[in-house]
Amino acid sequence: MANETLMLNKYSVPIEIVDWQRAMSLCYGLEIAIPLKEYKDKIIRTPNKEYLIPSVIQLIESDNNPKYTKVLPFNRKNVYLRDRGKCVYCNKDVSLSNFTFDHVIPQCDGGKTNWENVVVSCMKCNSKKGSKQLSKCSLKLKHKPYIPKLDKAAPVSLVTKIGIEISEESWEDYIYWNVILMD
Repeated sequence: MANETLMLNKYSVPIEIVDWQRAMSLCYGLEIAIPLKEYKDKIIRTPNKEYLIPSVIQLIESDNNPKYTKVLPFNRKNVYLRDRGKCVYCNKDVSLSNFTFDHVIPQCDGGKTNWENVVVSCMKCNSKKGSKQLSKCSLKLKHKPYIPKLDKAAPVSLVTKIGIEISEESWEDYIYWNVILMD
């Protein structure tokens, strides 16, 4: 059972994602949290009682205020989402598992692996460009690479863990940021 639970502080701000065992302990053992939403099909049975595993819990007394960010973390999946799953040179659809990073300014020329220099590329375009500067090959960018921003500041720990795709439907009422995927 690999269910995770979204944990909120007493002000209903999402602060962490915890495993279901910790959520159960916080709610029914330590009694310092209350379940707000539960997985309908995930039940834990004890000799005396049955419990639905909580999908969202709220701490009763915690003032824990997380650090916030408006910047989406740089990683392969987020670059893919920013570029909408298309090669930025030929506009061909590529799969998440079958695309390559292309460094607009090649690494051999000092190009960094970051938001402003990495784009989604299909294998054919990446091979064609190789380690050349754009000015030295026939490829053109459909859009310049940029840092996608969140429309609201969000807890760093959650943005780092879940990015922009909310994996659990019951969390949608508590996750309040969107990503601006335009420059």
